[in-house]
Amino acid sequence: MNGPGGTAKSAASPSALSIVLAYYENPEMLAFQWNEIAGYPEKVKSEIEVVVVDDGSPVHPAAQVTRPAGLPAVSIFRIREDVPWNQDAARNIGAHEARSRLLLVTDIDHVVPRATVEGILDYEAEEGVFYGLGRVKYFGGQPSEPHPNSYLLTKKTYWNIGGHDEDFAGIYGKDFLFRKRAFAKAREENLPHLVLARVGSTAVADAGTRTIGRDNTLRKRVWGYVLEWLKKLRLWRGVQTLTYSYDRVV
Repeated sequence: MNGPGGTAKSAASPSALSIVLAYYENPEMLAFQWNEIAGYPEKVKSEIEVVVVDDGSPVHPAAQVTRPAGLPAVSIFRIREDVPWNQDAARNIGAHEARSRLLLVTDIDHVVPRATVEGILDYEAEEGVFYGLGRVKYFGGQPSEPHPNSYLLTKKTYWNIGGHDEDFAGIYGKDFLFRKRAFAKAREENLPHLVLARVGSTAVADAGTRTIGRDNTLRKRVWGYVLEWLKKLRLWRGVQTLTYSYDRVV
């Protein structure tokens, strides 16, 4: 399936690297991403796939965003239920459906520069390690702090860590718990020379989620802390993954 006016290969065979992006009502930013990715050299595009998971966008589904010609293998999945701040489920689906040994999981507003993709493809990533990347501003190139929710790791390591816990769906800001568990299950290494380039909302209006608020209600905030505590003491069920129904739409 192809977007209006564009073509893209389907993810028919395993590749060396899967770039996993969670999406929610970011049509301008996704179009920006597609144009960047289409500009990769053909050799790079032959070795990667891009997996986009739409977290139930009600107005601008990811599949309807025009895709230019010349993209690498692309697959787009869509969660059937629109639950606010359910990007953890989107990341789990992306990691589950990815066909590569190696995953680069990042946010929709982080572009992966050509040099970074080439560096990753040349790098011998180890099992049991999650890699942090450097970060710069896309416009201007100024260095900024590494993004805590972007990481490079093997698919096996992702699932050995346990994936993101979907019990916290609807509570903003709990995705850091994956990283917290990662420190207990794997070793962190930083690759500051391999950078992601963040696109701010001043340049692309929907680079960040803007249709739902980031302020948790008091009830959600309290429940988030209580649930985290219950799970830590093993008084609640363990990490829940792949609990939301979804479809492949591209």
